[in-house]
Amino acid sequence: MAGIDRKRFDGAESVFELKHGRMYEVTVGDGEPVWLSEYEPGWNWDEDFEPYAEGAKSCPMTHREYVLGGTIRYLMDDGSETVARAGDVLFIRPGHRAWVVGDEQCVLLDW
Repeated sequence: MAGIDRKRFDGAESVFELKHGRMYEVTVGDGEPVWLSEYEPGWNWDEDFEPYAEGAKSCPMTHREYVLGGTIRYLMDDGSETVARAGDVLFIRPGHRAWVVGDEQCVLLDW
């Protein structure tokens, strides 16, 4: 068995369509998911994800993200917030909401 798993997002195992964008998922290694997310202007957690969050008012997941393009704003349940732009690497704890800032698509790599 080879020691390297290689996948491509243009052959994603699943594509999740959202109101304002889409997410491409591939799995590598021991089934670890990696997502490429393309969020259009107007994308926000409340409209695009909360309907799938089973009653959660903010995201219950931890994210490790790299912003490939665009700008996104995160608001934590405790009121702290940050704005991330292309080139930023983030570790985001559970209890956050987010939205695209501006007129440019936001593209994220999330694992």
